[in-house]
Amino acid sequence: MEAGVNDVAGQTVARPDNVPVDRVFDFDIYRDVPEGLDFHQSWREIMKQAPYPLMWTPHNGGHWVALRSDISETVMSDFQRFSNRTVLVPKDTAGEAYRLIPLSLDPPEHRPFRTLLNENLGPKPLKPIEQVVADLAVSLIEGFRPKGRCNFTHEFAEQLPVRIFMRIVDLPVEDLPKLKHLADQYTRPDGSIPLDEVTKQFREYLRPIIEGRRAKPGGDMISRMINGEVGGRPLTDVEAENICIQVLVGGLDTVVNMLGFTFSYLARDHALRRALVADPSLIDDALLEFFRRFPVVSSSREVLNEIEFEGVTLKPGDMVMAPTVVVAMDDAMNDQPLEFRLGRKNRQHATFGKGSHTCPGAHLARMEMRIVLREWLARIPEFRLEGDAPLRYANGIVGSVKPFVLEWPV
Repeated sequence: MEAGVNDVAGQTVARPDNVPVDRVFDFDIYRDVPEGLDFHQSWREIMKQAPYPLMWTPHNGGHWVALRSDISETVMSDFQRFSNRTVLVPKDTAGEAYRLIPLSLDPPEHRPFRTLLNENLGPKPLKPIEQVVADLAVSLIEGFRPKGRCNFTHEFAEQLPVRIFMRIVDLPVEDLPKLKHLADQYTRPDGSIPLDEVTKQFREYLRPIIEGRRAKPGGDMISRMINGEVGGRPLTDVEAENICIQVLVGGLDTVVNMLGFTFSYLARDHALRRALVADPSLIDDALLEFFRRFPVVSSSREVLNEIEFEGVTLKPGDMVMAPTVVVAMDDAMNDQPLEFRLGRKNRQHATFGKGSHTCPGAHLARMEMRIVLREWLARIPEFRLEGDAPLRYANGIVGSVKPFVLEWPV
């Protein structure tokens, strides 16, 4: 065994015998993106500079990283070799804390739980929410439009999708700060709470809610899920808690970050923005390209049995990170992948994942983003980054644009 190089937190591990020396690189998913690069450019640089498309890092417990589209897609979808049992790194902390359902279950065990999510997040159950999304979007926009500026992250991106989600699950909006902080600890931990404590606090919060909605079900998503059946039986208390935590974490983070990437881009690409304002029928195609261009998730899988894969030996228990970013940023998948292109032919991406765990909230995300683009551009057609300030980016299991301010003429 060989000693790893210490990172800031001293959390690197020794190189295992099955990792060739030339497969080791200095990569930390929680390290901020270098200044001068944006989140997706930084991944392109990593992909170009790595000597192999499957590398190993001593950071975060030691894990492999897929740096080519086909490898990432295989790891995401081939559950017989790469199990969903553990999906976060470090495996022994974040991975152990995030053993939730259905994400941590492999087929066929995950299917009845996944069905509960699909039944609550599909087009039919979400149809009545569309007007609610539009009304909230207009209310938020009109609240700051006369001021000529807003902190987009805090005043809009962190408001609309999470408020809509809290309505879907019928939880008090005043609980948002606590729940959002807990959810963020899984994807971008700041060290303020140990990860096992995060899961414990989620369970303590949900327990009385689950108990109450079992006794007196409502029409909300939590009531429908926890009172549903899997394999002809009711959910256990732990299963109910796990599926609710999974739903809360997904609902309180991903769309927030997609909005940040989308609007920070529109604030700089004036030609694109003006084209969408002039012809709103282009919004649907632009939305497809925004999802293609700005994937944010880098989940992992656990190797089940010893296998030969991409020229190396993977051992049982090895973790392999499968970034959705590398699929969209691979030249073999998309011509000039960093270019935003309306009418792009054969868009290829894995923004919502691949295989059995494709994101169940994809329809909600698309619906919210479509409505937001339509309502915002109709009311604030001209905007830019305040003072053309440079953007900063945070890495993590879910990448993000750090808070930024938009300004417009009034």
